Parts: sequence; C-alpha cells; structure tokens
Amino acid sequence: MREPSLPVVPDAEVISKPIHASLITWTMPEIADDEGKVHYLFVISHGEGTFSSHVGSTCAPAPLPVMRRELEQLVGQHRGQTWVCVPNRYSNIARVFAESGFAVTRGINRINRAAREVESQVSEAKNSLVRRARQRNQLRDSPRRDRPENKNACVPREPILWSPEYWSVSEDAPEHLEIGVDASADFDGAGALAMITGHGDTVVYAGEFSGHVGILEFRAVIVALEYLQRVNVHSAVIHIDSLDAYRVIEELVRTGRYVDGYCGISEELCREFMTVWQACSASIEIVRHRGHAGLIYNEAADELAWIARVAAWHPRESAEGELLERIQSIQQWIQEPSQKTFISS
Repeated sequence: MREPSLPVVPDAEVISKPIHASLITWTMPEIADDEGKVHYLFVISHGEGTFSSHVGSTCAPAPLPVMRRELEQLVGQHRGQTWVCVPNRYSNIARVFAESGFAVTRGINRINRAAREVESQVSEAKNSLVRRARQRNQLRDSPRRDRPENKNACVPREPILWSPEYWSVSEDAPEHLEIGVDASADFDGAGALAMITGHGDTVVYAGEFSGHVGILEFRAVIVALEYLQRVNVHSAVIHIDSLDAYRVIEELVRTGRYVDGYCGISEELCREFMTVWQACSASIEIVRHRGHAGLIYNEAADELAWIARVAAWHPRESAEGELLERIQSIQQWIQEPSQKTFISS
C-alpha cells in the first residue's frame, strides 16, 4: 500500500498550535467553460469558535503554488504556528505545505477546529457556484467529456494505458452485509470506483474520467445496489463518505426528485439509481461518514479505488499482477475481526 509521507495522527505539539487551517479542492465540469478551473476553500481558525473562510479558483497549469501562496498570505508570518489539516488523498498538497513550513496532517481530523467546518462550508460554496451559473445560463445538463480548449487548462498528459475491472463475488453471503464504497479521480483524466463487503466481495472499475468525482461516488453506490441484486441477503448498510452523492441520494429516496445540476450528477444517472434501488429486495440503509475517519469499509474502498486509478496509468502487463495482489491483501485485511482502524503499509 501507499507509504505515508506525512502523519495522519497529530501529536500534542501540533494540536496546541494557535492557528488551525483546513483545505478542500474541487472542480465544476457542469459549468460551461469551467473544466480547466480548480476551486478551493480554506477555513482558518484563530481560536475556539472563530472561523474565516476563503474561496478561490485558478486555471493555472500548476494550481499548488497558487494555493500555497494564498495560505501564506492568510496566516502572514505565523506559518510556524499553523496546523493544516487536508484530506488524506491530497498527498501532494500536504507535501508542498509542509515544505513551506506548516505543520500538516493527512485526513480531516475534527480535533482541528477548521476541519470541523470545512465540509459544510465547501457544500455552500459549491451550491453558490451552481446558482450563479444557472442565473447566467452557464449550467450544462451534463458535464462535457471532451478535453477543454483552454490552453491553460489541466488536460490528460496522455491516454490511460488500460481500464482495470475486477469482480470477486462469492456464492454465499451472510444475511446482513456491511458495504463500503468510494471513488478516486485525478486532474489528468483517470478515475476509479470501488465496492467491498465485510466478507470480502469486491468490485473495482477504473478508466478515463474527466467529470466531478461526486459522479463516480454516486455510481459506486449504484454498483453496490447492482451487487445486492445478485446475492441473497436480508439487509445491508452501504457506507459512503461523499457528502455530494449522499445529498442527491437522500433527496431521491425521500421524495423521488432529482437535485438539478448538483455536482454533475445527471438526471439519467438518478433514474438509474432509482431503478436499482426499487429492484432490491433487501432492506438497505445508506449511511454517510466523514472521510478518512477510520471506518474500515470506507478506508478499504478508498484504497481500492486509489490503486485501480493509479494502475490505469501503467502498462497492464506490469501493473495487473501487483494490482491483484493489493486487492487480495485488502480483502484479507477487511475480514480480520481484530481490525478496528485502517493503516496503509
């Protein structure tokens, strides 16, 4: 598995820093002429109960220096007194911030005061962008799948080399299933989704992808529902960490209505969800958790999606063997009853 370069668990010295900061980035391919733009949100806390948020965007080919400069401006001369908490998948961002003198940990940790607020504030920022685009008639019915024409946009460096697919479904399943789903996407044009159950059944897909990662996370739930149609179970809990996908699912299940224009999740995809949702005979609960909070199902699915996406950039003959070995090690790990937290090795 991935070798962590920066800590996940903060020590007492990091926690005691007076300034806490957190960051989330995203893209909005559902907005016209926005494919090459990276949006980001900083939340800064100088004390308990005091927060400021700073939304920005850039079309720069290298967005990391832009975000680093903005964070340096936000904290001024106090970077040594600042603890920055970033999502676990932002390894490059974490490294760049650490090299600039910030104390950095991976994973949205609620001990960090700013991290408690960043997920709710980023949802508000996304909704604001959608509303503004709709007012300007810039909201697409579905995201573009071709490459942006903007010469400064982030485009795939070259086509992916293969599309990993992996199904491992046993004949016998327990009456109740715990299922983790997740997805992974990069700025270079590759994405992957994954599903894994508590007894090791696994589905993994990877391939070319240029939309919002929320689309993949939403589709991962559909894959889990399709899996549940194939096995004879009485009940199941599907664990997800995507707030975007969960909000659309919650509205669909509660009212049957489509959340128009939200994170590129199309009406067609929503209809596909409702078809498989209504066809499942099992009692199903979909539960949303904060990402990288230690829940084994979400962490295992996250790791599966990550390794499949990375494998797509390498020749199949050299990557497939290692990919299968890593999938099997995750399957073995999740079936160990003694495992309580997830540790990459």
